[in-house]
Amino acid sequence: MRLVYLMNANLLSLLDLSDPHGVMGKELFNACGGELFPCDALAYAVLERSLNLLKGFHLLLSNGGYTSGFGLLRMQLDNVLRFHGVVKSADPHAVANSIIHGVSLRKLKDQSGRRMTDARLVELLSSENPWVVHVYKLACSYIHLSDQHLQHVLLHSKIDDAGVRDIIIGDEDEHIEYIHKVQLVNAFAVVTRGVLELIRQWSTIRHQHGTNEQLNSQYREAV
Repeated sequence: MRLVYLMNANLLSLLDLSDPHGVMGKELFNACGGELFPCDALAYAVLERSLNLLKGFHLLLSNGGYTSGFGLLRMQLDNVLRFHGVVKSADPHAVANSIIHGVSLRKLKDQSGRRMTDARLVELLSSENPWVVHVYKLACSYIHLSDQHLQHVLLHSKIDDAGVRDIIIGDEDEHIEYIHKVQLVNAFAVVTRGVLELIRQWSTIRHQHGTNEQLNSQYREAV
């Protein structure tokens, strides 16, 4: 019962991260002086995506959606990996501008000249956050058809006294121990806080990548 209570409490506290998305958005707008350029616009896209993922994750985990919840965790981690890569590049606005115009991030290069593939983005972020490697690999196993999905089918199944397995296909997660659900919720909260921290950091350092006047000469119109 303690884990059930902890699960519900953590899910409820997860919603407390909703309002900070708006707060970070306002801080960025103030830092921009009301003029948005490519990386600023990308930051807002990250905030909106993050907020939608948060609401969807809460809905899923409140209704037995453990497997799908892992998929949303991977998408939230994608927010952190990619925006972190953009912000740490030599020219965040140029990289963001390419993304806005449909160029895949994996075709663009980081500050060291290496292409920003998923593997490289994980490497960059995990240098200061070692846990990212494990969470990335585990979350990816729920995105791609893998042994994880077979294990869920087997856990759903029942074996009678004769050793005959009764295969059950279901959309609930009652076969998942609550400790694993708690860990998933906690992981999503940590990654979401990472999103908010990245936006805060960008708001603080964006001036290092050009004044609005300089950016206006490079990008004809503010976003």
